[in-house]
Amino acid sequence: MARCPFAQWDEISGPSGSYTGGPFKVVHHTTEGSSYAGARAAFAANRSDPHFTVDGTLIYQHIDTEVAARALRNADGGVQTNRDSAVQIELVGFAARDKRPESLATVARLCRWIEAEHGVPQIWPNGLPRWSHSGGDPGGHNRDALKWDTTAGHYGHSQVPENTHWDPSLTPSEVRIVTPDAVNADALMAHAQLATGWTAPAAHPPQPMPEGVDLNQIAMSAVATLAKMRSDSAATRMSCTITAGGITVTVEMTAAGRSKKTKAGTKKKRARPARKGRRR
Repeated sequence: MARCPFAQWDEISGPSGSYTGGPFKVVHHTTEGSSYAGARAAFAANRSDPHFTVDGTLIYQHIDTEVAARALRNADGGVQTNRDSAVQIELVGFAARDKRPESLATVARLCRWIEAEHGVPQIWPNGLPRWSHSGGDPGGHNRDALKWDTTAGHYGHSQVPENTHWDPSLTPSEVRIVTPDAVNADALMAHAQLATGWTAPAAHPPQPMPEGVDLNQIAMSAVATLAKMRSDSAATRMSCTITAGGITVTVEMTAAGRSKKTKAGTKKKRARPARKGRRR
C-alpha cells in the first residue's frame, strides 16, 4: 500500500491494473477546469482517474501508487503508458493559464513524497515541458518513447508517447517551484546528450504581451491609487501592486511624493552606506 499521508483518500473508478515494467516516473496533467468537483465528475464519466488531484492546498488521492492509474491514452501495439510505472497528478487549472502559486507549492510537496517513496529523480528526461499562454498548443513536444520506457523522472502529459494533449504547459518559473533541483540537473543531462549527438528541443518561443493589456495604464492606475492613499495617510512610504492579464506592476511612493515603477520580481538596489572619513 502506498498512500500519501497528507492526501485525502477519494476512490473513483479504481486502478487500471498492475504495472508491467519501466522505472517509476511522475506525469503532470492539468484538469482544464476550475474546480475539483468538475474534475472528479469528468474522471468518473470517462474512467480516467489519475493517482492524485491537487486543488490549491488540498490533495485528493484516488488510486494507490503501487498500481496503475487511468489518465493517459494507451494505443494497441505501442509502449505502455498508464501501466509503465507512471504516477499521475492532475492539477486543477488550465494549460494556457498561469497556475496558482499555492497549487504549485502543493504539487511540489506531493512530488517530494513520490520521489522518496518510489525513487524518482528530480529530472525531466524529455526536456522541460513546452508552454504557451496564447491559448494554443505550442507544438514541438518531445514524446521520445525510448526515454519514456527506460528513464525515471518527471514528464508532462505533452511528453508521453501515444498521447496528443499539451498540458501541463509549465513555464520555466513554474518548473522551478515544482522541481527546484531539475533545472541544473537537466542542463547537465543536455550537455552529456549533446556530446553523444543528441539534439536539444527548440527553445520556448517568446511570449507576446497579452492582448488588451497596457503596462503604462496599469502603472498609472497604481499611481492614482497611491495618490488617494497618500491623502488619507501620514505614512512616509507606501506601495501598490496591480495585476492584469498575467502582468504585475508594483509602484512605490516615498515621502517626497515621487513614485517609481518596477516589474514584479526585480531586485531593488540597496543604498550604499556613507563612507567614513574625509575624501581625498
